[in-house]
Amino acid sequence: MTGSFERSGYLDETLVAAGRIRRPTGIKGTVLVEVYSNDKNRFRVGDVVSINGAEHRITETGVSGKAIKLTFENIDSIEKANLLRGMELSVTAESLPKNPPGVYYHYEILGIDVNTLDGKPLGSITEIIETGSNDVFVITPGHDEQQRRPPDILIPVIDGVIIEVDKASGVMVIDPPSGLL
Repeated sequence: MTGSFERSGYLDETLVAAGRIRRPTGIKGTVLVEVYSNDKNRFRVGDVVSINGAEHRITETGVSGKAIKLTFENIDSIEKANLLRGMELSVTAESLPKNPPGVYYHYEILGIDVNTLDGKPLGSITEIIETGSNDVFVITPGHDEQQRRPPDILIPVIDGVIIEVDKASGVMVIDPPSGLL
């Protein structure tokens, strides 16, 4: 890709994927972006995002159906914009809006250990499936190298199941629905 991108230390922060570039739109370098939070106001003029390890400052924003339109400094042609196709836009974790109590970003709980209310370790969260009505945590149990890995456990994220999340210790306590385990 041509052009120079200023390095300001921004990329040294913890980065979180906030969207994916779908494709260019128009001939002046604007791209359509799927925003993971579904918040069409997520990005503003002047915001800096990381795309494939390079910083890009947003110079224009807009909306196109379910996607948003972004134009970046130094991306001024359809050819340059096309090189960004399929790439994720990342932002610093500290730039994300604060969630209300009990609501977490995926990056905050992926990899966290999960125990039952009575202290039984189940494994760690390896995936989050968005079903539309409620998310489902995929818990991958630990396994002994000499034994076959037990199957993943699917836990619905519904009222009364997630009891506590301790991000500092990396442990989630759940009360699984009866008959699930």
